[in-house]
Amino acid sequence: MILKEFLMAAYQNPALRYREVAVRTANPLQLILMLYDEAVCSLQEAQSHVQHKNIAARSRSVNKCISIISELQSCLNLKAGGEIAVSLDRLYDYMKRRIFAANVQQSSQPLAEVEALLENIRSAWREIAGQSEKNNVTHEPHKMPEPIITGTPSPAPMQLNALNVSI
Repeated sequence: MILKEFLMAAYQNPALRYREVAVRTANPLQLILMLYDEAVCSLQEAQSHVQHKNIAARSRSVNKCISIISELQSCLNLKAGGEIAVSLDRLYDYMKRRIFAANVQQSSQPLAEVEALLENIRSAWREIAGQSEKNNVTHEPHKMPEPIITGTPSPAPMQLNALNVSI
């Protein structure tokens, strides 16, 4: 019954419906950018909750960001992605440790550090997406130009079947 009520609310709320359509119609590069956007937003919310000493809200925001980073990390193909994928894997581990430290210390400084790292990576992905659009690489939805995501048969582009993230 709860699921039915949620679905009814989603269809009655235009913002939720718009977000659902955007996610369903996005190509993998756009999905990655959406994940980075949401992770940065969650960290900004967490920093605000630290300042206002709202522990429950801070924990929700921190957990959401960690879930997003974990999903991004789980999609890495360490074999096909080479040094870039291995470096991202290490960086994601570092980010999660810093977020955990911020939560334990109730400090916004580590959250700001991770936010800056995520914004830097997001900027690089945005540039890749822009170049792909210029080169018409992403003319088909669900195709990935670089084989760094798990399940990618190298060197052919992959078909993304699912991305398990709740935004």
